[in-house]
Amino acid sequence: MKALQPIRGKHVIDGEIVYINPKTGSEEFTTNQRRCSTHYPDPYLREQFPVKMEAFDVLQVHGLNVEKKPYYERKDMLYKLLKVIDGDTVEYVSYESDLVKAWNEAVEKNREGLIVKQRQSPYEHDRSYNWLKVKNWRFECDNVVGFTAGENARSNFFGSLVLERNGKLRGCVGSGFSDWQLRQLKDIFSDAEKTAKPFDTSIVGEDYIALKLNLKVRVKYYQLTQNNVMRFPIFMGVVESSM
Repeated sequence: MKALQPIRGKHVIDGEIVYINPKTGSEEFTTNQRRCSTHYPDPYLREQFPVKMEAFDVLQVHGLNVEKKPYYERKDMLYKLLKVIDGDTVEYVSYESDLVKAWNEAVEKNREGLIVKQRQSPYEHDRSYNWLKVKNWRFECDNVVGFTAGENARSNFFGSLVLERNGKLRGCVGSGFSDWQLRQLKDIFSDAEKTAKPFDTSIVGEDYIALKLNLKVRVKYYQLTQNNVMRFPIFMGVVESSM
C-alpha cells in the first residue's frame, strides 16, 4: 500500500480497508467491495469512492515479531509508526477503554461490531477469551412470500425463506431454524396456495416457490447491501401466522 511507504523498515500491520460515506459518516460494505474488486480501478472510481485503511494492531516492527507483547504495548508501537502517515489515507484506531462509548460509536457509524481485547493479551490469530467479537446485529420483521428447495438434511423441508418488506425484496434467510420450526413452517407451506412470483428468480438469486401467505417472521442481520438486501440474515422466530 503506497500510503505506508513513508514508514521505513519491515513491518506487518493488521488493519482493514474501508469506505466511509462522507454524507452519512457510515462505513458501506457493498460500496467498499465494489471499489476493491479490481487491482486497477479507474481514476473516476478512486475519486468517487476513496478508501482508507484503519490500522488496529501490529505483528512485526522493524522485522522483529512483537506478537507476544501485550496489546497496549503493540498499540503504542503502532501509534509511533503511523505518526508520519497521512491520516486521511491510513487511520490509527486508538484503544478505547470505555466500552459503552465504543459500542455507541460502532452503532452510529454502522460498523459490524467490536473486537474487545484484553490489554495484556498477545496477538491472537483466532477468537479467544482474550479477543471477543461483539456483533452489531440489526433486527426487523418481514413477510414470507415463498421458499427455496432444501438439500441434504433439509431436503424434506426447505432451504430458505424468501422475504419482502414494503413490496421490496429483503433477501433469503436459511439459517437459525430449530427442528420444530422447520416442521412448523413446512406444515404452513403445505396448506398454502401457490401464487405468481413477486420477484424474478434472477433477483432472488435462485429458484423458489411463491405462496399466498400471511406469515411474518423476525430476523437479525449484519448490514444491508446497496440494493437494501440483508447480509447474513438469521431466522429468529415466527411473529404472526394465519391462513
